Amino acid sequence: MNIDLKNKKIILIHGLASKPPKEVLHKLWTKCLIENIRCSNSELATMLEKTPDTFESAYWANTIPHHIEDDEDYVKKLEVRVDEVIEARKEADDFHVGIGEKVSDFFKDKGVDLVKILAGALTVKDDVMKAVLRETELYDQDQYIADKIRRPLEMAIRSAWDENQKVVIISHSMGSFIAYDVLWRFSHRNVEEFEEYKNRRVSMFITMGSPLGDPTIQNLLFGKHHRKHGKRQYPTNIDFWHNYSCLGDVVSHQENFKNIFFEDMQDHGLLKGAYQAIDYLNLHNPFQVVSHEGNKKREKRNPHKSYGYLIQPRLGTWVSDFLQDEL
Repeated sequence: MNIDLKNKKIILIHGLASKPPKEVLHKLWTKCLIENIRCSNSELATMLEKTPDTFESAYWANTIPHHIEDDEDYVKKLEVRVDEVIEARKEADDFHVGIGEKVSDFFKDKGVDLVKILAGALTVKDDVMKAVLRETELYDQDQYIADKIRRPLEMAIRSAWDENQKVVIISHSMGSFIAYDVLWRFSHRNVEEFEEYKNRRVSMFITMGSPLGDPTIQNLLFGKHHRKHGKRQYPTNIDFWHNYSCLGDVVSHQENFKNIFFEDMQDHGLLKGAYQAIDYLNLHNPFQVVSHEGNKKREKRNPHKSYGYLIQPRLGTWVSDFLQDEL
């Protein structure tokens, strides 16, 4: 296979709440992605294993003052859950409800009760939303911390562009609006450290379990000040933007980005072809939560977890297309 991975960079930016140490999270995310790709292209997956520098994590969790990394015991249990998610991916290619297919029938065929998925989402809602509110409040009100949160991604993108690498950003949850803000700043900031990157582009922006459709989150963004100024309210440096939302994910709200972002961005010429902007909704997230003392009586599914997003088949094939220069 004649592929040059040296000119490619996949930058990963995580979401809210407690996280494993950086090296553990990076290992689990890249493992999910590589095994997802292996299902359709084993040769490319093997190449990725041999070129780990293709991936870089913009890890920001430790910039949050109250953040405590997951301990070793939790991490061991988490690794088991991640392996289970990967096995689920290997067993099936249909994680997306087909056109004309009933959502309830889709999940029933997988032996999963749709009502339990939705009810289970409610059992995790309070904890998840508390984390959303706590960390987004810091992002909104403490610009010193907000700058530290954005910095790892800004530096990763700049470094890749300095090496003339093509860039994909894979973002989850709060990481998606951090990435959106960073891309907006590269598009519009008139300061020296951003000026030289104004004409650089990101090949693909992937958002998973994103709250960007929420008006409250939109009011945190730099672009909010430019809603009456046409395309200035949006990043202008994205070639492809694909959004993934799993059924029952309380953070993404099942919002359709086509109506919120894509159509207006297309009208301004910022996203051009039909495949440049895609919403993948009603996805199946097979992740089951790590059992611990505080959740023994709760539903065991969490449709918001990043690992269940990273094994989505369409995400894997699109990333494969990028790596093979076939976008």
